[in-house]
Formats: sequence, C-alpha cells, structure tokens
Amino acid sequence: MISDMRKLFVFVGLLVLVSFFELKSQHLNVNPRELIDSMTTIDPEIRKYFPRWKVCETDLQIQVFQAFRILGYDESKLSKTRIEILAAPRKSEYEPFDMLLLTCGEVSLSASQIQVNLGERLVNILSGADAFSNPFTWVEGKRDYCYVDIPPEVPVTASQAQAIINYLEPTNVTHSFTLSFFEQTLKFGESGFWLKNAIGTDEIGYTFWTSGSSKILLKRPLYVNRDSRTSDRIPYLINAYLGGSYRISGGINNKGTVFSWVPSQKLNQGPGGMLIAGLDFHLPFHPKLGLHLNMQLPLSELKEEAVDPTKYFAYNKVNELTLENYKVAPLLRSSGQFTVFYNLWLTEANPENYFRFDLGINYFEVREVFFKPSQFQHYYLVPTPEDESIVLNTHKPNEFADWLFVKFEYRNQSVWPFGASVQYSNQILLGRVYLPLFNWLYIEGRVARIMRTAQPFENKTFFLISPVLRLTL
Repeated sequence: MISDMRKLFVFVGLLVLVSFFELKSQHLNVNPRELIDSMTTIDPEIRKYFPRWKVCETDLQIQVFQAFRILGYDESKLSKTRIEILAAPRKSEYEPFDMLLLTCGEVSLSASQIQVNLGERLVNILSGADAFSNPFTWVEGKRDYCYVDIPPEVPVTASQAQAIINYLEPTNVTHSFTLSFFEQTLKFGESGFWLKNAIGTDEIGYTFWTSGSSKILLKRPLYVNRDSRTSDRIPYLINAYLGGSYRISGGINNKGTVFSWVPSQKLNQGPGGMLIAGLDFHLPFHPKLGLHLNMQLPLSELKEEAVDPTKYFAYNKVNELTLENYKVAPLLRSSGQFTVFYNLWLTEANPENYFRFDLGINYFEVREVFFKPSQFQHYYLVPTPEDESIVLNTHKPNEFADWLFVKFEYRNQSVWPFGASVQYSNQILLGRVYLPLFNWLYIEGRVARIMRTAQPFENKTFFLISPVLRLTL
C-alpha cells in the first residue's frame, strides 16, 4: 500500500510540474484573447464593476437580434430592446473595448463566440473600434451610437451556470487540475488535451482498488463542433482516448494503514500491462446524442511466471478428486462497453440542471490461474496446470443482466455545484455523489453493491469517501 501511495504522489507531482511548465509557457507567450475569454466566468460581485452598457441604437439592436436568431436561438428568449454588453476595463478612453459578454434578452454570447459568430464590422462598432454614424468626426475608442451606461451600483443578473458535460473535466477553462483518491486529471491549456490517472475500473463496477488496476489516459479532441447552438457545451464532436493500465496491490493487505476501514482488494491485474482505447462520437446533426466505445485489452497472453505472493490475492478451492486445497489467483483480463448516450439541459439559456443517460452493452472477463507454490520465496502463476483435476474458471457475461449497461447522471451547478450518478453494469450497482465544501474543495463518495451472488474475488459492498481538490484557471 505504501509503495502504491508513493507512486500516486510521484504521479501527482509530475502532473503539478507539467501544469507549472504549461502555465509558465502560457505566461511567456500570452494570448490577449485567451485572457479576455477567461474573464467571462468572474464572480458577479466583481463583474458589476466592469464597464456595462445597454444598446439603444435601433439599427444595431436589429442587427444583434438578427445575429442571435440566425444562430438558431429561440426567438421567445430574445429581445431587441434588452441588449447589454459587458466589457473589460480599458487603459484609456481612446482604446476600443474588449467585449466579454453580449446579452440579447435571456441569451448570451461569450467573447470567443462574439468573434466567431458576429461580423467584424458589427463587433468593431459595438466596441468603439469603428465609427457608426460619421467617420469624419469620430474619435478612436468612442462609441458614437445610442447607448446607456449601467452604473456599478446596479447588480448584474445572477451568473448563469456554465454548460459543460463533466464538472471534474471542465471544457470552459484554460487550465484544470483535479486530485482525489479515485483519479487525478490535468488539462493542457487551450489544446483540449487531458491527462488522467484513474484507480479502478468503474465501467464494470469495480471502483478504486477492487479491480486491481490503475490506468493512465490521454484524451485528445479530433473534430470541432461547428454547431453554434451546442458548441459552447460540446466543443468537440469526437474525443479519442488512448492509454494503458498497470497493476496495483495496495489493497491486498491494508491492515494498519489509513485505509484499514476500506474493504480489501480481491482481484488482480495480470503481470503484463493492458491497452485502453476509447471514443466519444457526438452525432453532427444532433450533438447532444452520441456513441461511446471503450476497450481494455491485455498486451500479452498469460504464461507461467514467478511472482511475489504478497502482491497477489489468491483463494482456496477444493480438488474434488483428492479433497485437497489448492490456490487460484483471479486475474482481470479484457473488458469494454458500447453505449448510446444523451446529454440534456433543462433550460438551454441557463444550464443549471444537467442530465446524462447511457444505455448499451458491457463485457468483462476474469480468469483464474493456478497459484503454484515453490521451494523458494515466491509462487508461480500457471494458466494451464499439468494436473487436470485442478479446475480453473473464466468468468464472463452469461446472461442478459451481465451484458446490460445503464447509467444516469445529474448535476446542479446554480451556486454550489453538486452531482450524483447511478450505474448498473456487470450486475453491480455503482453510486457516486460529490458535494462542495469550498469552490476549490469537494467531498466525493462512491459505493458499489453487487446485486447477485458475489464471486470469491468480489466484495459484496464497497464504499470509499475522498476529498477532491479542483483548481481551474
């Protein structure tokens, strides 16, 4: 357990170093637009002191309204007379404003969306970079159209929730770092890349160390979402996952550790590593709907191999011919899922309540190997023993309930984001809940309950609670 925790801390340290150098490189090569984009999520109490004004020029009101309507927003939520602009403070009155938020009725566009979806001429007029009426009398930085400044004393409307799919892997920030017992994640700037280390195989119901494995994944976006109505919450139509898993043994003997109250580990990953690959594909004609594919495959075939007996969990079986006991070690082999998912926000303009539904098929394989003792201080893992009376089983789906994969997730992020999910896979019910303590510190609990007869390598119930450190920039 200590060695595994050391590995975890070493890995976290590497993540922090990578994050530092990424931040350093961003600092040395600052993109002003990225800084402006990041300011759209500032606290409302600070935001109300930023420059704000209402547009009362009829011609510009119509142009802005038409731009929102062409982008596909519901006209019932738009208003020609309620157009408001939030901008970053400028150094002098002769500089144009950098617009952070453009609001039309109940709908808003962020800085990056303004640049992409509004014409350059309209953006320049609204910001004061170009003249609207008379270019000969216009002074640079001056807004020569009808507008009404909003004084700082007038509070802003309650900040709308950010529309994202995964709260612990937010796509609306430049940098992100998450640390917990269950997983550690790092986002690489604006590239869309994610690096993730996760302990356990939650997809088949074996959370934390109950699967005997941990995995490192690199998530890479492959195709940008061009749909203006969903690109803010689903920036990419295709995300690919690639990585590998390595075996852990810290839970086999957890007595006398800080995890002594947690059920012990009863399953092993084999001596060789495993390849993990996956794909999330959002349908271009309806990005909220998509397909998910995940595979975990052994990199090598099982063969007779000497192992440290303290690093493997094994249990006794009875030889029906000799009535003697012999040991077998259960090894997790391949697993995978293929599902259809759907993302739902109850209110598109104010996405405080988020739901996700997954339905599909699940596969897993656990293989028993003979745990053969040796005259030395080790054992041998033997996949095919010479003694034919030794019975080794391979556990895999053999009824409909084993194949079924169902998951339901809910998140509320109006003020203090919290979320919960329930998953049914491999006839194991896996629940997850996270709650905020501060805006950077959460508490998360996961509980797994087997809904059938537990195998010798399974805990009927497994529960663990963990703090979650979440830092974003």
